[in-house]
Amino acid sequence: MKLSVRHRTHYRYSVAASQSLNQICLIPRDTTTQRCLQAAVVVTPAPNSIDRRVDQYGNSLATFNLNSAHKECDIIVTSLVDTLDTPARLPASAPVDTNVSLLKDLHDQDALMARDCLLSSPSIPMDYSVDPIIAELPIGETPVLEYATMLMNHIYTTFTYESGFSTLVTPLTDIIAARKGVCQDFAHLAIAVLRRQNVPVRYVSGYLETLPPPGEKKLQGADASHAWYAVYSANNGWHDFDPTNNKQPDAQYITTAWGRDYADVVPIKGVVYGGGAHRLTVEVDVNRTEAPPILVENN
Repeated sequence: MKLSVRHRTHYRYSVAASQSLNQICLIPRDTTTQRCLQAAVVVTPAPNSIDRRVDQYGNSLATFNLNSAHKECDIIVTSLVDTLDTPARLPASAPVDTNVSLLKDLHDQDALMARDCLLSSPSIPMDYSVDPIIAELPIGETPVLEYATMLMNHIYTTFTYESGFSTLVTPLTDIIAARKGVCQDFAHLAIAVLRRQNVPVRYVSGYLETLPPPGEKKLQGADASHAWYAVYSANNGWHDFDPTNNKQPDAQYITTAWGRDYADVVPIKGVVYGGGAHRLTVEVDVNRTEAPPILVENN
């Protein structure tokens, strides 16, 4: 199916900002299950230019500077993405020790990232904080993709999705103690549990279709950016799992970026000089369509 995305981010400052430098990581990437047909970034007030580049993980980034005084900044990213359903059944995979041993002999881009994703990362330290979850669901000799499915189900059934419970800096110990959080928390939790048991796993950022088909339940995390995790099998590559909704991502999902954790794929980040207090508004719409209007990008 084709999905159109409109992601609007609006900053309003209490006093004029003299300058801001910004990086956007919201442009869908091409994967084995999706193709980005169109994408545009429109910023108001208009910057002199919007520069595009690709980061070390293949994510599309757009950067711009606003060099004159402004009390508001409006960023609209639109895209049209063709998505495919993923296979109904996961392929066979190896237990942890075999998977790591096989990985040592692989040297393609996916394998290099998998090695990165065995280590601690900025938002996910490799420590004892997730040991209580591992005690509930130890991996043993379970094949890595089968365990990833079990962990997805375990988080879904033993944790509660609660919007507003956490912030970007809420530690996993608090998420585990309260047994609640949002999609980012559940993705980070799963990644920490898997890495602690020597499974390569990455963080995936993206979107969900806003309105479900008739008769189907709306997915948690729609109307905003979404997050899930992907596990690397040395036999057959990366496979995605969404613990927030207890399902493998399908044609209702759009991938924007992936990295070691949220810090690698922050949707919009930057530096503002001046501005005083600021107010942030974010709006996301993802809908089925054939030919959505795509804005012309700032030159």
